[in-house]
Amino acid sequence: MTMTPKQDTMAARQDTGQGTAKQGTARQQETTIRIPGLINDLTLMHVTDCHLTECDERETAAIREAARNRAKVFADQLDGGDTTLGIFQRFIDDSNEQQVDFTVFTGDIIDFPSQANLETIRAAYDRLNSPFLYTLGNHDWYFDGRFTDEVRAEAYPQFRDWISTTPGCDVRTVGGVKLIALDNSNYQVTREQFETIREAAALDEPYLLFMHIPMYLSGLVKDVVDKWKAPILMGASGWDPEVREAWQVRHQDESTGEFCRWLASPDSGNIRGIFCGHVHLNHTDAFREGRYQYVTASGYTSTSRLIRLIAD
Repeated sequence: MTMTPKQDTMAARQDTGQGTAKQGTARQQETTIRIPGLINDLTLMHVTDCHLTECDERETAAIREAARNRAKVFADQLDGGDTTLGIFQRFIDDSNEQQVDFTVFTGDIIDFPSQANLETIRAAYDRLNSPFLYTLGNHDWYFDGRFTDEVRAEAYPQFRDWISTTPGCDVRTVGGVKLIALDNSNYQVTREQFETIREAAALDEPYLLFMHIPMYLSGLVKDVVDKWKAPILMGASGWDPEVREAWQVRHQDESTGEFCRWLASPDSGNIRGIFCGHVHLNHTDAFREGRYQYVTASGYTSTSRLIRLIAD
């Protein structure tokens, strides 16, 4: 899905309306979530959409040329002041320096699955002091051509050290809170992924859901369409047929629709938040009463999110 990213808009109001963006070498959004019964406070770091463009002679000439064009897209936006790689490496440093309890990467960390990109993230993840989860975005596995489930499945072996299933749905527990990383990078959720999450939710333990593509919310879609000229959200309706074809987004699977409705209902249990990226803007909105979806702007603009979980 090789679309040209546009300059992101920074939003200052986060969480239930009180977050702020820190200025300096990085813009770190801060979100605080109160969880009844939490024994110890926890700090997580959310990173998304860094779009690394590392590429070398091991790739074909056509891929190297396309990679140079993509690198220029981001260099033009950064106005020569930084690189996507330099920003990404600072996120690793920030995670270590802030001594977070967990770090989650929600896709498009790399702009295409070149060998150099994969080696770069491997070395960076090896530097992390915290445990981490990594779920894929569309760019991690796709680089021009066909945007299909088959292409994604073919790419998955390159990510096997970080993702246990195809498509991914990994669950970790830290301090009594479940962290679920869901691969919805094709805008869909399979029946198997849904069942994994529903089983985790049935235990009534608090959990956070991390995924690349945000769920459709009426308060989010206008900003997304204004930016991308398409409703590039999971569960979105109202696609223009020609635009849908250009983005290669198929019609919603039955399991995806059921999953979206379940998330928006009390049946989704003790979910404490959804965290995602993809649309390159900051946005917070309720997906059910008292529960919020937090969209984090693109990492290549030096934006990340610090998530504080505190006892209520």
